[in-house]
Amino acid sequence: MITCTNCGNKNPIPSRFCFSCGTSLEAIKSSPTISRELKPGNKLRNRYIVVRQIGQGGFGKTYLAEDTGRFNQAVVLKQLTPGNQGTEFIQKAEELFQREAMTLHQINHPQIPRFWEFIRENKCLFLVQDFIEGQTLESLLNQRRKQGNFFSEVEIIDLMRQILPVLSYLHNQGIIHRDIAPDNIICRADDGLPVLIDLGGVKQIAVEVSHKMKSSNNVVYAATRLGKFGYAPDEQMRLGIVGNHSDLYALAVTCLVLMTGKVPAELINVRTMEWQWNKVLKLSPKFEGILNRMLAPIPRDRFQSGEEVLAELQPPTPEIIAPTEISNIVAKNQEIQTNTSLVTVVESENLIHTSNQVPAEIIGWNWGGFLLPGFWCITNRVWVGLFAWSDFIFLTSGMGWLVTAIILGAKGNEWAWKSREWKSISDFKRHQRMWAIISFLLIISIVILVILFFLVVAVNVVR
Repeated sequence: MITCTNCGNKNPIPSRFCFSCGTSLEAIKSSPTISRELKPGNKLRNRYIVVRQIGQGGFGKTYLAEDTGRFNQAVVLKQLTPGNQGTEFIQKAEELFQREAMTLHQINHPQIPRFWEFIRENKCLFLVQDFIEGQTLESLLNQRRKQGNFFSEVEIIDLMRQILPVLSYLHNQGIIHRDIAPDNIICRADDGLPVLIDLGGVKQIAVEVSHKMKSSNNVVYAATRLGKFGYAPDEQMRLGIVGNHSDLYALAVTCLVLMTGKVPAELINVRTMEWQWNKVLKLSPKFEGILNRMLAPIPRDRFQSGEEVLAELQPPTPEIIAPTEISNIVAKNQEIQTNTSLVTVVESENLIHTSNQVPAEIIGWNWGGFLLPGFWCITNRVWVGLFAWSDFIFLTSGMGWLVTAIILGAKGNEWAWKSREWKSISDFKRHQRMWAIISFLLIISIVILVILFFLVVAVNVVR
């Protein structure tokens, strides 16, 4: 097997071109390769202790290590050893990294791993970055494939709202990622936010050096290609031309792959290069239009910034009206017709949005709504729960709380999702988990108090 220096895909030795991205493999075959694999316990710069290898790509291996200079904090060591690994290559790469190190170090965003330094040791270059605990979107997609389902439109819109500000930050710094794909986005374990990894600029340096080395053999390369075949737009793969719109194009492809479970080549007509994903995926007209514009074949026809896409993703009107606006509506309606004011307020708040698609991940029993329906309904804005309080005014003969509890236990998650705007699915789950914990603690406390009460009564009777 021979590893492609552009995308990391392994190809049979007789292959002339990479099966994944189309890169020529002839230069790689003729280049001497040297194995400098690190072992657990190896120490670099008398500071970084290797824990284990966690990945391997076309430009070298990736290791998890502990930084003894920062309280054994977990870091990632990226070993850059593509193709030609001679001394001249290392020297040229180091020169380029010296120029780029300041730019990389100035990137400071909570959804991008922090770059700390690059080091040269044992005729290899290593980049040191923060380690992000979590799974890549590609890994999560593979898990769903086994279950026969994929990401929903609601989840993807949620993902785009979380990742587009990160891309905008990079673009405003003059940095193009160049390699947006499911395997370069990690869903962080502690908060569920997407984190961008493997900035293309790092690989770009290695590619440029590799091409400069090849140019000594009088071979002329029209452009330096970087990106994954099918994800990167045509002008990036053929001509090396990139811009903000290139990353947005790749993000749109990533979204389609996550929603269909298919590779890009299965979603595009390879003869005409026209996207045909809408034959296998049905989306809302507005979101379909957004993705089509991101995937426009001509760069100037695409969105030119993440802010433009975000503006299109925002709902035309707020899902929940602010309290001051509700008061104004009530007052105005009372001037017109008192009997209809309450109905108007309820309709204007749009308490249950039947047009919202409910993600499959949140469907299920809601313990908070079941155990404390009269309280749970307030923060979730599912006002059906207020019916539970009818028990305390003797209108339902003690059945109001029980009936409401059963209804909200079964339908609470769906109604709560539709009743208000949530930041993300993880935010919704976190809120429901909080209510479940509060409910169980309260019930347990009541049970303990009842048991203690009967114990005290029993003791007094015995006496």
